[in-house]
Amino acid sequence: MKKRTKIFLIMILVVLVLFVGMSYFIGTQVFMGSTQLVTCEETSKVKDSFWDKYNMDYDVFCDTYVIEKVEIASTFDGHMIPADYIYAPGADGNKDNPTVILVHGLGGNRYTNYPVAEMFLQKGYNVLTYDQRSSNENTAQYTTFGYWEKYDLMDYIDYVYSYAPEQVIGVWGTSFGGATTGLAMADKDVENKLDFLILDCPVSDMKWMVEDEMRKMDIGLPISYMTFCGNVINKIELGFCYDDANVCDAISDIEIPVLIINSEADMLTPQFMGQDIYDSIQNEDTKMIWTVTDSEHTAIWLDYNWEYREKVQELLNCVE
Repeated sequence: MKKRTKIFLIMILVVLVLFVGMSYFIGTQVFMGSTQLVTCEETSKVKDSFWDKYNMDYDVFCDTYVIEKVEIASTFDGHMIPADYIYAPGADGNKDNPTVILVHGLGGNRYTNYPVAEMFLQKGYNVLTYDQRSSNENTAQYTTFGYWEKYDLMDYIDYVYSYAPEQVIGVWGTSFGGATTGLAMADKDVENKLDFLILDCPVSDMKWMVEDEMRKMDIGLPISYMTFCGNVINKIELGFCYDDANVCDAISDIEIPVLIINSEADMLTPQFMGQDIYDSIQNEDTKMIWTVTDSEHTAIWLDYNWEYREKVQELLNCVE
């Protein structure tokens, strides 16, 4: 009897070891897949088709505006954060001017913000557009759906504020960059340096995005189990859980005006994400949402350009 019990216990131990080992392996794969979504090499160039799509001539843009290359060190982990500081017509190199910081989405870089930058430049705003982590010339490791990315944004908010403390300062973030923008607002000192936010097709929840990627892979294992394993490894490796990267929680008590733009046809960051962010904001007087029915992810700028400009101006009218 004792021998059978011993064999039984050994079998249980073996199963537990195998289960833990498998869970660790799965968690590591989920972690690697979710934190290495793009590379600097993949995002180092902008194809000619991009400029054609936006009906924009890159060379003419660079000849029209004064563009200063800026690079600051991250106060979070020391990497360099490359940016373009673009001066509005008539600003003549003066940083003490209304300014908008643009935060690109996953797979983009600071140049892919140029079409939207021109809208703000024409309104008299300086524009700062920078490379997010693991994008173009920003060599910081790991993509974290905005959680670590927010520190780069916070550094540039401080940078802009140091030159223009009495001016209107805002942030526009698209998709993945919308998550970066929203998560930075958990720090009230950061929010106090800003006058408005614009979130275009924003990611609202890291956990949902990780789960969605696993659903698309159709591995055959329970999504909840793989999420749990990835979450554990993420906590071990990076020190935070998926639930920590929830924009709704970070932005709920924001007081500055916020415009959320999204589409019912968006399959990458579904319409409910922007709606959830909007619903989470407690201040009813300062939040706006504009939802279209038929645009693909981040294509609202192209499909409804005139209306897009009108909505942005409506927001700016609240702060200027």
